[in-house]
Amino acid sequence: MPNPLVPAAPAGGYKSWEQFADLRVERWRAFAAAAGAHDVTIIPESALVQLPVFTMLRRDVDAAIIAGLVDRLAEAVAPLRPTLVYLARRDPEAALRALGERRGLSWLLHHAGNSDGYAFTQARGLSGFDGLFAYWRAHSALCEKIVEAIDVPKLVLDVTSDGWAERRRRICDFVDVRFEDEPAPEAAELERIAGRYRDGQREVAVEVVGGRLVMRWIFWLDNALLPVRRNVFDIESWPVRVSFDTDATGHGQAFQCAGPRLAWGAPPGVFKRIA
Repeated sequence: MPNPLVPAAPAGGYKSWEQFADLRVERWRAFAAAAGAHDVTIIPESALVQLPVFTMLRRDVDAAIIAGLVDRLAEAVAPLRPTLVYLARRDPEAALRALGERRGLSWLLHHAGNSDGYAFTQARGLSGFDGLFAYWRAHSALCEKIVEAIDVPKLVLDVTSDGWAERRRRICDFVDVRFEDEPAPEAAELERIAGRYRDGQREVAVEVVGGRLVMRWIFWLDNALLPVRRNVFDIESWPVRVSFDTDATGHGQAFQCAGPRLAWGAPPGVFKRIA
């Protein structure tokens, strides 16, 4: 926060979806003008398709209006020569169930309860899991339709096949970036970092599962740690980096989180190992 691609809502709220779209497009044009002065690669994850569709479709906005906004956003950043990588889920219901297993039943129940308040589900007389799954099926179908029609270079990857190593290789080939294998820490090194850590109020567990580190209870039930370099990891799906402090024998003594401020606040701070 603040999000460079999402404008602050006007005082008193939006008057219409036309105003909503116009302000979004204006924000994207300003972003393109600022970013064009720098020789960098920018990855606005989920900003082009996911965010507009989720914001508008759950309020039962007509699909053509949503698709029209996405086209305008792509046009607004056209001077940056954007490319699109789309991670497709052909079975959104199965994807949601898999996320529920990973993030915890409370996460899934929370979203099922929230879906009762969607204009989309209310208009169809749906609630609970029926409403949640119906919404995400429509969401997925609309995203795929938008991606198929959008006029930018794009790579569509079915994330139910292959693995992340192969997907990363294909993405790098697509955007002409040299592919490098992820670091592979030795099992003994990971075991020395594993343990229980506490920041005074919250306790998290770091465990070795399937040859990689998993952090439990810090954001979701399970959070995979993706190696960056020795004792430094990114938390999968979050813009948060975790750095471990170790003793002379390589055993973890503490870790700290760093990252940008998010809508709900800053990432958690320093956690010390529990003996």
